[in-house]
Amino acid sequence: MSDVDERRCIRCSDPEESTRLERCVVCGKYFCTDCAYRATGRRFCSPECARAFFYGESDDDEDDDAAG
Repeated sequence: MSDVDERRCIRCSDPEESTRLERCVVCGKYFCTDCAYRATGRRFCSPECARAFFYGESDDDEDDDAAG
């Protein structure tokens, strides 16, 4: 399958054939365990995805509360 051939870590570009890749639960990108960003026992592809997972996109909600 061509889908497997294209799977690489988004940070170090290691292919799935040479390392175990995980898929980020927030954005769906693939990352290896060496490049994973760890937060409270979970692994993500980046600090931004970890923040989005735990805090969501509350910036818009805060702006609405301040305006109203």
